Amino acid sequence: MSRMNRDKSRSFFGGRGFYIALVLCLAAIGVAGYFTLMQQAQVAEEGRDKPVVQQEPVENIQHAQVKPEPDPEPVQETIQPQELLPQVCSPLDGTTVTVFSVTELMYDETMADWRTHDGVDIKAEEGDAVKTAAAGTVKEVRYDDLMGVTVVISHADGYETQYSSLQQEPPVEQGKKVMAGDIIGRVGSTAAAEGDVGPHLHFSVSKEGKVVDPSEYIKS
Repeated sequence: MSRMNRDKSRSFFGGRGFYIALVLCLAAIGVAGYFTLMQQAQVAEEGRDKPVVQQEPVENIQHAQVKPEPDPEPVQETIQPQELLPQVCSPLDGTTVTVFSVTELMYDETMADWRTHDGVDIKAEEGDAVKTAAAGTVKEVRYDDLMGVTVVISHADGYETQYSSLQQEPPVEQGKKVMAGDIIGRVGSTAAAEGDVGPHLHFSVSKEGKVVDPSEYIKS
């Protein structure tokens, strides 16, 4: 190369040519960087569009496949109501014609008015045996103007049973010990307040002076 050409080359690289080459290099680097960023952005966008599937641990999969059987519910024991009168039995085999009612008035055919009824009326044949409902002691034998011949028996825990509309001269007396099922009288028609019922037993139960429904405690 001639000296003139070498001088031109030096002049080119030492002058504006150097800056042109620098600009071209920077431009090439910029273009390459732009395409690289665009490619990364595209990959990231595709990654966002894909659903993320999480792999469950093997132990969780096993638990999901094999479900333990639920424990059986405990069997609830049925609590039977306590019998308030021991060895209770029905005082008479018959038909109940008037039920216990102290919260609602009932019409009394004999008295021709509305009143409460503190026991049950059991209709039977004249002279049928009346039995004590539970063991106890004869408290009294009396004649009541409304309920007729009446026997009252005291039991444990403050209970009393009353047997009314009996025939005259019942076979028990005050202070006598009786057992459940003992005969303490005979069906009669002595209750003036219940004359229309006919031969029957008026039977009532009380606890410490308060009447209770006999049907809850009598066994057939």
